[in-house]
Amino acid sequence: MVHSQVTSAQEPVLIGEFAQAVGASKDTVRFYTRLGLLQAGQRSAGQRAYATYAEDQAERFAFIEQCKALGFTLQEIGEGLRERDEGSLTALRQQELLEQKLRSIEERIEALRHAEGRLRAKLEGRPS
Repeated sequence: MVHSQVTSAQEPVLIGEFAQAVGASKDTVRFYTRLGLLQAGQRSAGQRAYATYAEDQAERFAFIEQCKALGFTLQEIGEGLRERDEGSLTALRQQELLEQKLRSIEERIEALRHAEGRLRAKLEGRPS
């Protein structure tokens, strides 16, 4: 579940606080950042630089999780985010992407039904 409060002052927060606010692990946040799905700023403390995350990244995180729940891969989500960032992810384009994903899921379901039939036939001793 995604929580909406990153910080009340809307100052960028460190990864631990961000991860807790969005209901994820720090490893997940780091992974999404490495993939370019999330964007981190930096805060220096002595000779160390720490990744920080602004409130808008919590919204991106929620978008990523929604897309994952709809069956989109992280690669597909990254492509969608790039289009969104460029301003080319129109309502029509979103509709196209959703329709493509639905067709893909329907094809996978059909393939799984076929595999199920073959497995049932094997278990019942019938030729597949």
